[in-house]
Amino acid sequence: MTISEKQRLESLYAIARALHSQELDVRRTLQTILAMTGAAVGAQHGAVITFGDNDTVTDAYLLGSSSPDDERALWNLLIERGLAGFVYHSQRTIVLRDLRTDPRWPHLPETPLLPRTGSAVGLPLQRGGRTLGVLIFVHAEVDHFDADLLDMLEAIVHMAAAAIGNAVEFSSARASTERYQWLFNESIVPIILTSREGQIIDANREACRFLGYARNQIKRLPITAVHRMGTGPVGTNRFQSLQMGEEVAFRTTAWTAAGIDVPVQVRARRLVLGEQEVIEWVEQDITAQLELEQLRADLTAMVYHDLRGPLHTVSSSLSALGRLLASSGSPAVLDLIQVGLRSARQLTRMVNSLLDIQRIEEGQAMLDRKQTSVHNLLSTAAELVLPLATESKLRLSFELADDLPFITVDGDMILRVIVNLLENAVKYTPAGGQITLGAKLEADSVRITVRDSGPGIPPHMQRQVFDKFSRVRYTDAPRGVGLGLAFCRLAVEAHGGRIWVESEPGQGAVFAFALPLDAQPAAP
Repeated sequence: MTISEKQRLESLYAIARALHSQELDVRRTLQTILAMTGAAVGAQHGAVITFGDNDTVTDAYLLGSSSPDDERALWNLLIERGLAGFVYHSQRTIVLRDLRTDPRWPHLPETPLLPRTGSAVGLPLQRGGRTLGVLIFVHAEVDHFDADLLDMLEAIVHMAAAAIGNAVEFSSARASTERYQWLFNESIVPIILTSREGQIIDANREACRFLGYARNQIKRLPITAVHRMGTGPVGTNRFQSLQMGEEVAFRTTAWTAAGIDVPVQVRARRLVLGEQEVIEWVEQDITAQLELEQLRADLTAMVYHDLRGPLHTVSSSLSALGRLLASSGSPAVLDLIQVGLRSARQLTRMVNSLLDIQRIEEGQAMLDRKQTSVHNLLSTAAELVLPLATESKLRLSFELADDLPFITVDGDMILRVIVNLLENAVKYTPAGGQITLGAKLEADSVRITVRDSGPGIPPHMQRQVFDKFSRVRYTDAPRGVGLGLAFCRLAVEAHGGRIWVESEPGQGAVFAFALPLDAQPAAP
């Protein structure tokens, strides 16, 4: 087909104008490309097929078709055994000069949508190194698509790929925005959207209910009228952190429209919705959580104050009774007294741990630092735990370096850390197992480890086992309140050290902590 330069330019201009007017609608863009390009090259038959991820077809249209079933059968043939598949996978333009002799044209059923004879051309729609789809045109004449038509088709395909890419991106962005908007409105937690400067631009139903504002009322407010902002760590400005793309989380007080103060946990992050940058504020009411924390704090104080005195009396009485019966008492009675003493001392350590947890969390650790021998700490801890390990039919072994130094620590507190780790190992190690207490000098710290041959700790639990009231849960696990490891973490961190666990399920666990040689208190 001979085409003049004027006809070529007029066709390109008309197609460009038409694509510009489609308002980024994928369906209309595809149909416009197909119809106008077919007319420009004199082809009454054609197809446009677009692909998504994993080579899946997202859209397909044939010239002159109004039946989706007819279209589906034909473009499946074109993809699986025909020209469309060759073009898509080779990512290049392919011209079939004669459909009757070219094996790349499949045998088609009788249909007015595509001819059995003539010539065809297939062109890849590419953008940014990715093939978005394939454009195919068929003409009843052999050798219809000459060099002039191919030049014009290449120019059209370049415009079409850009238009389709823009339409797909816009459609995807619009779908994401609509999906977020639905989740935003239907969320069961209060969510507020503000500008980067903090002016409220929207709030979901739950936020309006929680704060007691109508939607149009809350949009007139800055976020600082909803809750206190405060400052972040080391006095950092939370708005600046958010504008730099950081996420922030903090506890503060929200004010309702009725003037009621409500404690909240706020999580905020910067989002891009469409072309607008916003800050999303999730407001979680933590009244019940704070009440529970206060209840636990009150329970801790009650346990400490109400149990410490009686426990001291029990320990003193058992010690005095043991001394009185040392020379004349029955060995069985003396053994029972020792069992009672060990239990009383264990309870005393637990009560002291509760007190220390409370003090450390309040920033009042009151450490009694002295030069202390690491070797003496380890031997004393082993001596205290050995009867319990023997009773549980466990072996206690040692891997201690010869050059263990003196360190400046609160000896009683670190001793209780080691004892807690050993008792924890005894609790979780089955009879016949082994517990190994180790220590070695590192570059600038002393590392102390307790290894057991118990069931191990799942990876998802290894960070939270050091939280208060957290315990590893599995079948037949020992009972406990989850305070021992929480005390260990707080005590070690109060000395400027760190504590961690290394474990694989079924292969035991290694609890380790490192204390700096020049131990300094952790920053409050």
